[in-house]
Amino acid sequence: MIRRSLLRHCPRCGNHRAWFTNWFKQSDHCIGCGIKRTRDTNGHELGSITIASVVNITLIVIAMGVAIALTAPDVPVLTLYIVLASAALIFPILTWPMTHTVWMAIDLIVRPMSSGEAADAQAWLENQS
Repeated sequence: MIRRSLLRHCPRCGNHRAWFTNWFKQSDHCIGCGIKRTRDTNGHELGSITIASVVNITLIVIAMGVAIALTAPDVPVLTLYIVLASAALIFPILTWPMTHTVWMAIDLIVRPMSSGEAADAQAWLENQS
């Protein structure tokens, strides 16, 4: 599941679009298997926000460390600030969909689908036909 989710696929069925209609817009159900994006849980998005924060902060710290190591002892501080500020804006955009699918994979591993949830997903798929 984690491997599929890292590729922005649905962790349950492997559909390449999962619940994304475009890079930023999500539907309520996976197009392939019908699983609900939030799984009827209050605060479900907090998991993906946490993953996004950890991933993006880690990427920025790594970029900062590499930049300092490559330019030491004369670190161009202003250039480093500009590059890292740009990275702080770009990294979240690039990783946004993946953080949602990774969180869904973790949630499905920790909390497998109930039979009622699977039935709801199947009913949603049948209504789409």
